[in-house]
Amino acid sequence: MPKTLNIAVIGAGTMAQAVHLPVLRRRWDRFAVTALVDHSERRRRESAEVWGIAEEKRYATVGELVEAIRSRRITVDAALLSTDGLHVDDLLQLLRRGVPVLVEAPLGYSAAEIAKIADFERMTGRNLVMMAYPQQYDDSVGRIAEQIAVKDVRMIEHRVLMPASQPLFGGAHVTTSAYDLPAEQRSERRNALQEAVVAGSGESATQRDRDLYVKGLLTGVAHQLSVIESVYGPLTELTAVRHWPKGVIPGSIELLGELEGGAHVHLVWHYLPFAPEYSETLQILSARKRLDLELFAPSHGDRRSTLHLREKKSGVVTEVATVAGLGSAESMWEAFHAFVEKGEAPISGPASAQQQVTLLRKVLAAVVEADGRDIDAVVEKEESEADAPVAAEEGTGIEVVAPAAAVAKPAKAAEPAGPAETDEPAETVEPAEPAEPAEIVEPDAPAEPVALPSESAPLAGEPTEVLPDLSGEAEPSTRTDGIVDAWSVEGAPSEGEPVAGDPVGGDVPAPSSSDDPAHPHESTGPIRSSWPPAAAGSAEDAAADAADPSTGEGSAPDSGR
Repeated sequence: MPKTLNIAVIGAGTMAQAVHLPVLRRRWDRFAVTALVDHSERRRRESAEVWGIAEEKRYATVGELVEAIRSRRITVDAALLSTDGLHVDDLLQLLRRGVPVLVEAPLGYSAAEIAKIADFERMTGRNLVMMAYPQQYDDSVGRIAEQIAVKDVRMIEHRVLMPASQPLFGGAHVTTSAYDLPAEQRSERRNALQEAVVAGSGESATQRDRDLYVKGLLTGVAHQLSVIESVYGPLTELTAVRHWPKGVIPGSIELLGELEGGAHVHLVWHYLPFAPEYSETLQILSARKRLDLELFAPSHGDRRSTLHLREKKSGVVTEVATVAGLGSAESMWEAFHAFVEKGEAPISGPASAQQQVTLLRKVLAAVVEADGRDIDAVVEKEESEADAPVAAEEGTGIEVVAPAAAVAKPAKAAEPAGPAETDEPAETVEPAEPAEPAEIVEPDAPAEPVALPSESAPLAGEPTEVLPDLSGEAEPSTRTDGIVDAWSVEGAPSEGEPVAGDPVGGDVPAPSSSDDPAHPHESTGPIRSSWPPAAAGSAEDAAADAADPSTGEGSAPDSGR
């Protein structure tokens, strides 16, 4: 009889309550929740009461949990890490105790950050980390390669329509949000997260670039890439990238790439907050076969996917439909049980996560290039000409000015510097309007420091934990046209839509951007930053975007799935 694993749940936010805890309670024959970790005392108490976790098995930090394991006050066979993406410090504490961990994406925001985990696994010679991509383990996804081999694939079309939170988590009965962390602790975590994102996106990226990187790529497109990777391997060529509507974050993202065998991949991810439901479709074509698959959000419980295969044999068209045996979340936990108990290798681990974040960083660079900017060029100018303004970027008419923070080197520590200058990130300003910063502040910029929202609130997206708003400091935009932030349009969130969730987990020292190594995904080819007309979105997509004059964008999506 399979062993019942003692699971420590770290992070009692939306994904834990809407996806993972229901499976763990339903599969009591395989799993027992023996510990709950959350920084928020209120959320820890409320969620523990709902899920039946005794008070002596609730912890505020991963450090407290590890100490309890070390002193044998509690037995833990494995852990779920479902926090805000600042995983490295907490994860290493668990791995040093030999605890296998199922980790919600993103594992990290830069290749250098993820390398710490990948290097630890290589050093120990054990697979200890499995990425929580439920649809990689969906039964229907697992049968795709049996029906159409990679050598026969002509084209892969993968589309996702991401709505706001209610269609995704409305039936999950997630406990209420909690804001009971001290202000100093919230500020410390917000700063650590900001530093980690800056290290991944680059110091020259604007705040909107970083929001697109986190809210659209790492927590949206990453899940689509994971499904394709589980069947046919990763993209080896990135041919073209498109992001629209102009200035809307996260908006719609479109990629065109190739697999190792030359098969083309067309991937589209839309964030449409007023859409009635989540939709994900996958179509694969070969010379003789057409395969269609509709995937359901993991938070929809036991809804099972159906694989339709149409094939022409001897002049006759036949169609066969097969239904998955389990929901995707339950299939993933079955695989995690085998990962812990039998040592079976996961589909995605730290190495594939590192490769994926490198590819998505190139996607971000291509989107920025389409705006007439170079996401890496500004860093080089700041290092060589720290104090003096440099020439306007070609084709933009915008003068790049080095901020005071960029020149506050250790050797000049004695020179006084205002706090506002010290905290100000690298940015660009329009010289024609130096005296009107109010014109370029984002419309929802708060009058006081941004507090981290609670993670337990129903969020808009799946399956990763939503990330806190990184736009606590207003940053001038480098764009000369009008920009609309889909995440901050006043009055845009749909009726009943709650605020995004508060990160949970240990404080993580963010790696410096100088530690980010050269991107290892060298096989990725050149990228055209402007999409060819022939590959534009469908007329239906364009009509949906044009129908809403406010861009149809509301609150932030959760994590793209």
